[in-house]
Amino acid sequence: MKVKKIKINLKSLEDVGSEMIHVMRALESGKSVTPKRHEIVFTDFAALRSFLTPKRLELIRLIRKHTPNSISQLARLAKRDFARVYQDVKVLSEAGIIDIPKGLKGEKAKPGVAEEIRLEIVV
Repeated sequence: MKVKKIKINLKSLEDVGSEMIHVMRALESGKSVTPKRHEIVFTDFAALRSFLTPKRLELIRLIRKHTPNSISQLARLAKRDFARVYQDVKVLSEAGIIDIPKGLKGEKAKPGVAEEIRLEIVV
């Protein structure tokens, strides 16, 4: 797994905009900006819920608990259709939560999951 820790943040659009302005000003003035660890930011709870659905959370838990050798095996563990599981794994992989080894697709890809996934709500 490439990403060891992932932070999922729920922040206001105003906070996200302020952070972005701060970074842009620092870059414009020639200052170096240290990138944050892997972070996924949502600006409202509805978007977070549509991304981290109960079925996707179940896949994360199944990968952690059973370390399946393939997405096909993960689909069997989840008792779900392969195509739908593959679609969910692909979404989670694009976000960096699940890792699929490069060069392997479909049934032969052994999914891995981030070591730590932390949800932070900034109020």
